[in-house]
Amino acid sequence: MKQVVLNHNNIFIRKFKEQDSKKVKDLIITILSKEFAIEKSAYPETDMEHINSSYGGKRDTFLVLVSEEKPIGTVAIKEDSKFIALLRRFFVLPKFRKQGLGTLLLKEAIKFCREKGFHEVVFRTTDRMGSAIKLCKKNGFIEREKIPFENFQIIKFVLTLK
Repeated sequence: MKQVVLNHNNIFIRKFKEQDSKKVKDLIITILSKEFAIEKSAYPETDMEHINSSYGGKRDTFLVLVSEEKPIGTVAIKEDSKFIALLRRFFVLPKFRKQGLGTLLLKEAIKFCREKGFHEVVFRTTDRMGSAIKLCKKNGFIEREKIPFENFQIIKFVLTLK
């Protein structure tokens, strides 16, 4: 994947680099802890210990939204099966939201899925993650299932690519 420059403020999307590890993990854990403390239990951190190996398959990727050399957002794609990709770790720091950056990050992830020949993209989120739900629906994801989990629900969204 080539680096994708988004605007004049030197914000761009690129593949994860090993030196991003601590900052990316801190970004995700901070957002989960501050905004979604109750839901944090639904998101084990095991994949973040070794991002390169967790998302290192030929049909996996981990993308980082960068501003001034700092990660400000993330999205990951993990192969679930030959035809199904999982959209994971979709986060943007609060001060960078409502600027279209999440949409661009999502579109880049979907583009990757198309290039790799997936037929569906599955995204699981909680019922309290309103911005993610709205963004996914706006981009063609359809709600397929609600799963009760502790004090909230996990919602499964699916985007059909073919």
